Amino acid sequence: MKRYFVTTDNTPLAQTSVYPSAGGSVLPGTVVVRFGFEQDVWLRDKNKITVNGDTINAVAAIGDEVLLNVEATVGNNYEVRLASGAIQSVGGYVSTEDYVASFDCRSEVPAAERSPEAVNLMNYLESIYGQQILSGAMANVALNENEAYWVYTKTGKWPAINCIDYIHLYASEPGAWIDYSQTQVMEDWWAENGIVAAMWHWNMPTNDGTAYTTTPGSEPGQTSFDITKINDPASEEYARMMADIDKVADYLLLLQQKNIPVIWRPLHEAGGKWFWWGGDAEACKTLWRVMYDRFREKGLNNLIWVWTEAVAWNEDDETEGPRWYPGDDYVDIVGIDIYEKNVEECADYYELLTRLWPNKMVAMSECGSIPSITEQWETGARWSWFVTWYDYDRTNDINAPAFSEDSHIHADAAWWQSAVEDERVITRDEVPSLK
Repeated sequence: MKRYFVTTDNTPLAQTSVYPSAGGSVLPGTVVVRFGFEQDVWLRDKNKITVNGDTINAVAAIGDEVLLNVEATVGNNYEVRLASGAIQSVGGYVSTEDYVASFDCRSEVPAAERSPEAVNLMNYLESIYGQQILSGAMANVALNENEAYWVYTKTGKWPAINCIDYIHLYASEPGAWIDYSQTQVMEDWWAENGIVAAMWHWNMPTNDGTAYTTTPGSEPGQTSFDITKINDPASEEYARMMADIDKVADYLLLLQQKNIPVIWRPLHEAGGKWFWWGGDAEACKTLWRVMYDRFREKGLNNLIWVWTEAVAWNEDDETEGPRWYPGDDYVDIVGIDIYEKNVEECADYYELLTRLWPNKMVAMSECGSIPSITEQWETGARWSWFVTWYDYDRTNDINAPAFSEDSHIHADAAWWQSAVEDERVITRDEVPSLK
């Protein structure tokens, strides 16, 4: 139901939405409070915008929304007030009434808020954890099942998980060369009882404006995008991040509408600092929580959230890794990406993650050039799942002669044959219906 602010010349300023909704609850951390209007609005007097009676600096009007950040802590109640005269429409019409958002902060999201399919998926993961391991393959770059099909041609078995990447989000639109609204690949996979996973190499424009990249730096082909601007709602960077979050959320909602749960892995390897979102630990955690909160606001409830531990080459996982963790309330499963390690090193990573996050399942969220799953399992590394990375030249074209070869940069045919022969490795045909 719309509520109207009556302006001084009797022209109504139509308010259409508010988040959090009246009497709602939020998780601890940074909460983006949003007031939506039918018209574009401007801030007229920031001193008339308060949180529990105190003025706030982190507030902005972007298009038809007023946005502000609130740092919520468990057990507290919050009242955000846009007092009379705080805002006006672009036509100059000034609000003459207060508008209030009131909410509290709780410690966790009840399981009932997940979609039934997401509940089924989470329950299934918990039921097999420590007893069996799900197999998985990464799409070749973006939106396909090429790698999974290659595994099938070599072993006669499909991996249980197919993971796509929203890496080309910036280019995705109807009729374009990439269009993430085309969900048939995921629908077909789910129809065969396969598990759908998704990650996001979040590209930003390069410094020279000629391309997109995830790599931070000052060189022309890198990006100087500043993640700390997530704390500045008035900044262009903040608006860009929120727009991208909304865009990827809309694509994930398409899967939710098809009753498809998704293992969702954003902002991966932040602690490694080789992506722009690794520029600042506190800002990265805030960005994660803002994304989580915004997804909930848009009604997304089909996701299993996976956080990926990583540190820079000269840093210690045990001391540095946890600095990047968004918090138990925002993470379902902890992952790690492992390449070119021996069996003892893989076991050490497993032991580290289970010790640092004893109440979370842990997964090998990416891998390549590693010992067999059998060797890892026998040394104690009992991951929830593994996902092998793609070999672009091997599987980019399923009709090319190269596709038939057994070699592979990350996991060759012999590695996969060993995996599917291990009775503890689950392939797609062994996954029960989670519908």
